[in-house]
Amino acid sequence: MPIARLLRRVSDLLMTIDKWLMTLLVGLLAVLVLFNAGARAVGYTVAWADELATRSMILAAFLGAALLFRMRRDPSVQILQDFVPSGVARALRMAASLAGLVFAVALLWLCWRWFDPLAFAATGFDVREFQMATGNFIYSDTTPVMGLPSALFFLVLAWFAVTVTVHALTNLAEDAGLVPARRDDAGAEVSL
Repeated sequence: MPIARLLRRVSDLLMTIDKWLMTLLVGLLAVLVLFNAGARAVGYTVAWADELATRSMILAAFLGAALLFRMRRDPSVQILQDFVPSGVARALRMAASLAGLVFAVALLWLCWRWFDPLAFAATGFDVREFQMATGNFIYSDTTPVMGLPSALFFLVLAWFAVTVTVHALTNLAEDAGLVPARRDDAGAEVSL
């Protein structure tokens, strides 16, 4: 099926992007924690490093959760699948993917309502006009220490919703036999 194969390619691309971004964020987190620990050892507290480290950890957690969903690495579901017949295990995987799809689509819808890009565009991307028209202050909220727009960090929720939607659809396509199951780096079939 061409659509299922395209979906699989998009899912693989999103996994690559998430892995790359997560690696950068975890590296940044390590550098910031070490930097701030060193600064505190000599009597200085660097508040922006704490805030950026916390934000990096949160962003990496969302990216990692999407990756784990695609790779079906949920320990509780995996343990249950090991003890039931293969047909039941397949049904459990499909149910988990379907539940993930419903959650991701609902989150995507909530993000759309929260960011309200059409209303923001209708106001000419004027933050104050947008706030007056909608009562929504997402674009004016800033981080406490760095003063960066919080909306930049909130975008991870929309990214997470999109990636989990694509991954859930791909997982369902694999379970339905429309595309072969994903293989790990060693070539072994994953999620069977």
